[in-house]
This record gives sequence, structure tokens and C-alpha cells, in this order.
Amino acid sequence: MKSLFLRIFLWFWVAMVVMAVVLVVTSPYFTQSRSRVERWQQGAEAWAGDRVDRTVRSISERGVDGLTVGEPRGPGRRGSMTFVFDDAGREVMGREAPAAAADLASRVAESGTEEALRRGEFHLVAKPVRAPDGRRFVVVGTLHRPPRPIDLLEPKALWPRLAVLAAMIGLLSFLLARYLSSPVGALRKATQQLSGGDLSARVGGRVVRRRDEIGDLARDFDTMAGQMESLVGSQQRLLRDVSHELRSPLARLRVALEMARDRAGAAARESIDRMEREATRIDELIGQLLLLERLAAGAPDGEKTTFALAELLGEVVDDASFEASAGGREVMVLADADASVTGYPVLLRSAIDNVLRNAIRHAPESTAVDVVLRLDPRWAEISVRDRGPGVGEEHLGSLFEPFTRVADARERSSGGAGLGLAIARRAVELHHGGVSARNHPDGGLEVVLRFPFDAPSAENRRST
Repeated sequence: MKSLFLRIFLWFWVAMVVMAVVLVVTSPYFTQSRSRVERWQQGAEAWAGDRVDRTVRSISERGVDGLTVGEPRGPGRRGSMTFVFDDAGREVMGREAPAAAADLASRVAESGTEEALRRGEFHLVAKPVRAPDGRRFVVVGTLHRPPRPIDLLEPKALWPRLAVLAAMIGLLSFLLARYLSSPVGALRKATQQLSGGDLSARVGGRVVRRRDEIGDLARDFDTMAGQMESLVGSQQRLLRDVSHELRSPLARLRVALEMARDRAGAAARESIDRMEREATRIDELIGQLLLLERLAAGAPDGEKTTFALAELLGEVVDDASFEASAGGREVMVLADADASVTGYPVLLRSAIDNVLRNAIRHAPESTAVDVVLRLDPRWAEISVRDRGPGVGEEHLGSLFEPFTRVADARERSSGGAGLGLAIARRAVELHHGGVSARNHPDGGLEVVLRFPFDAPSAENRRST
């Protein structure tokens, strides 16, 4: 059982039921009191039988004229009473007799033999008798029996009570298990939100107000999450501020380079061109940093539109094919179907382009980069695979973090600042999707972009 709630519930329920059954079965009510009550009852029934015998002798000797109406007597709650019925079934002294006594008297009058039975809360003894004048009567003695202990050999009496007891224990166990396990669920939910990138996730609520170890854990978690949110926020603000501050001096530097180009001779132009390329690269890096910060904040540029995914993919491949052909590489595309996607086409184009160009840079010469578009009932999947050296398994999890570079597997000389894949991940996540990477069994790195689409379009195939 993987559910903590279910394990707590079952353990408490079984333990309490077993304990309750043991206590009930070993109770003196079942051991000592049972035998004592039965001995008392046997004596009381014999006492009632003696009264019936005395009444029978009195009627047989003197008839019914000498009988008198008496109050209930004997050891029962209502004591014992003696009733005399004539041939017509009437009680000769005019008293109201229990229905069970009247039925038994009628049966004994027909059979002419004495009978004894237990019915409900009564023990009854009936004997026929003939008076001196020849009339026949039936004497019935009734004894009100006290409640008997539950008979373990009578399931009809025991099991309903045990079932009610088990149900009550089950309810208490359910409440206890819920009280113990529900805070764990709240902690788990907050942990999942935090691991998913939601730094504002907190446990909060009643869990934090608890005055036990679980409450301490929840408060420590909220403190930790708050510190993480503060640190990451400070880092993002620093990155954003530094990027903005670099834009102004970088613009002035490019203006100064243009002025120096006009004044310098031919010998200095090569150095100036190199400085301008580096300035352009720094400007692109700053642009990537600002884009990454906007994506992390969930504030992309532009508005959402609906576009054809295969068409967008084809445009990206056409642009990247020039870079691939210059290095003796080829881009192969397979799109089994097209689909309409609602989102930010510029961002999604940037995500696909970053992944594709990353694959082209690391693909060996005279090899192909495979781009495949697949659709399932709810998701669109774009996979990009090169045939390079791949990445160490221990680095796959951090491949999409900013400024991540895996020097031992991916050549540093290939260029880039380690932001392309991070931007791709943020862009896909903004479309409620995700990215993953794995080393392909046949060699090379395969990156998969997966996100939901609106509706499939007409199928087409394209190969480049």
C-alpha cells in the first residue's frame, strides 16, 4: 500500500477492533456472569414450576372456587404469575394473560399433556388438570426472564453488536488517519509546486498553525521557500539591471567603433571589425538574458495567435539549412501531420531554432540532423537529433539551465553562452509543455519539445 492515509487507517482500525473483541470476549459479563445468571434462571424456573404444581393440586382437590387473584411474585422483574384457563380458553379469574400463555393453554388443552417453552422474555409452564366436578382446566405459570448475556454461540445476538462496534471504531480511525495524513498531502503539494518553479508556493493554512512536529516542518518549509524566492528574485533583478545597464555603454561603444572605422586606416579595419563582431555578440547575449528574464516572469512580447505548426517548423528549418550546408551537414524533416497551435509564434520559433542550431553546431561533418513532428490525441512533439558525441547521463538533467556548458561532451569552441536551450525550455513551458533530452541509442543527442495543440490539420509530409 503506497497511501499513508490507508496504512494509518487500516492499522488503527484493525488494532482497535481486535482489542475491542478481546475485551468483550474476556469480559466477566461473558465468563462469570453468564454461568451465574443461568444458575439463577434454572432455580427461578423450578420455583415457577412448583407454583403450577400447587395450583394443579388445589384445583384437583377443591376446584377453582377456592382460587384467589394474587400479585406477581417471584425472582423475575415482574415475578411469576399463574393463570387458569377453562375449555373455552378464558382465564377463570378474569385477568389479562399474555398472548403466549393463552396460545400455550389452548395447545395443552388439545393435547392433554404438559408443556414448557421460552418465548420472548417469558418462560412458560402449562399443565392440564381436572376438577372434582369433571371440568377440565389448564394451569399456565409464567416467569419473566431477565436479560441474558450475549451467547457467543449465537451469531444473531453477537455479530450485529460487533458490526456496530467495528463501524464506530472505523469512523474514529478514519478521522484520526485523516488528521495525521492530510498535512503530508499539503506538504507534498507545496513541494511539487516549488520543484515545478513556483517559488511562491507555501504550505500555509491550518497545517502551519498546528502545534506539533508536522506544524514545525510546515513552518520550516515556508521559511525555506521564502528564502529561496528572495534569493532567486534578487538574482533575477541583478541580472536584469546589469543587462539594462550594459546596453547604454555598449551602444556608445558601437558608435565609437564606427567613428574609428572612418578615421583609421586599412591596417586597423580588421581589428575594428573583430571588435564590432564581439560587441554584436555581447548585444545578442544581453538580448537573450532579457528575453530569458521576461519568459521566467511569464511576460512574453506580443499577443497569442493561432498558427500552423508544420509551416512554422518548415520556416525554421529553411533558415537553419543554410548554416548546416555551410558546414557540410544536412537537415532532414519528417512531418507526418500538421496541427493548429494557439500561442506565441515568435517564441516557439525561437525555441525550435535554438534547439536546431545547437544540434547543427554539434553534429559531425557530412551527417544529418533529424527533425520529426509527431501528433498524438492531445500533444504535439518535435524531436531534434544530431549524431554527435552526446552528453553524459549525469548532465542531462541540467542541460536546460542557464549558462550550462558540458565541456567534456560538447566542444566549447562551438560557440554560444549556454542560454539557447534555457530559452527554449522557458518558451515551451509558457505554452504549457515541456522539454527533455536523452542520448539516442544509435548515437547523438535527442531533444524533444512537447506541448498541447488545438486541432489537427490535413496530413502532409515534407523532406529536406
